[in-house]
Amino acid sequence: MNISKWRAVPFALLGLLSVAWISFMDAGAGDQASLRSIVSGSIVFSTDTWDDPRNLMADPSLNTDATSLTLDSPTSEKAHTVLSETFDDKNSVVFLIAFGEAATSSTYVERNIMSLRRRGEFQGHVLVLTDAPDERYDGLFDEKVIIMHPKEEHMKTDFLYPSMTVKRFKTYIIDYVDMVPELDDVEWIFYLDIDVLFGAPFMDLIQKLGEENDIRGDDDMVSKFYFFKNPRAYQYVAQGGFIIAHRKMAKECLDLWRREIDSHLEEEHDQVSLNLISRSIEEGKERSCRLMIMDQGDHISYPRHDGDLYTMMRDRSYSSLIHIKNTANDTSFGNGVHERFVTGLLKLTFEEKKQGEDLVRKSFFGYEK
Repeated sequence: MNISKWRAVPFALLGLLSVAWISFMDAGAGDQASLRSIVSGSIVFSTDTWDDPRNLMADPSLNTDATSLTLDSPTSEKAHTVLSETFDDKNSVVFLIAFGEAATSSTYVERNIMSLRRRGEFQGHVLVLTDAPDERYDGLFDEKVIIMHPKEEHMKTDFLYPSMTVKRFKTYIIDYVDMVPELDDVEWIFYLDIDVLFGAPFMDLIQKLGEENDIRGDDDMVSKFYFFKNPRAYQYVAQGGFIIAHRKMAKECLDLWRREIDSHLEEEHDQVSLNLISRSIEEGKERSCRLMIMDQGDHISYPRHDGDLYTMMRDRSYSSLIHIKNTANDTSFGNGVHERFVTGLLKLTFEEKKQGEDLVRKSFFGYEK
């Protein structure tokens, strides 16, 4: 037996381990988070329908920088190939749902999109799912606003409360994005209630939420979606007016949410089903989905009386999201105060004020005074 040959084996193994360790350290060095700015051009809108007072979605002089956030890359190669490391206008879509007479006869959708384009400085795609006639929103928006109608097979009408038929469509946000070829590059879907207005750059908000909540994929690739903590936390765990969902990571959670909704036809609020999911996760019964709850901080406000509006107008300072109609609370605004607030928030010019009276003369709940 050649003894010297066997004595050399441990040293050879040690050398291989050293090379492997150096390679591992070098690979990790490239996973550092970084910030970069994407300069976006001015929004160009058709002027063919300027005689319609609601064709006022963008600030004609708007030319802003949209900031995208680069998060730490997931350590799993599988996770890295599925999840984007950035949020930006190109890989994100804002999803709105407008159903029923109260929603489609009001200007909530117009207000939302105008504030998104102006205060929110978001120039990406917006998808509006609505049961309104085709002509309702015809010619009002730029080419990146996509109007869709619900598929008949998604309509479930045997709920005790008809509003749940509409709320259930939140669970289909990925399905409708998948139907639009223009949205093939979209990875992040941001659902918002139509009565939410934008008071500050939207991508800045997403950047902050990404940092605060580590919004990215995990190695185990468990499905997940993100909600704000409900201000009525004693009753509901999540607030359903704002949802962050990754196109490839949230599908299982959304399907689970829909199954829970369909199993409780007598409930009036979709948050009840989220409570049940949260409880199942805590008890270890549900392992395929994670319900991620984000602290609201000062990111969203719920003005409840004239004083709240006066304060924002006086300070010229708005939270990123403003839930201007919160029917869960006893809200009451003077009509004149509400008009002044909306006019300032939407940055209406003198000419737009004359042309766009409908935008500020709708009542708090969307009906004519």
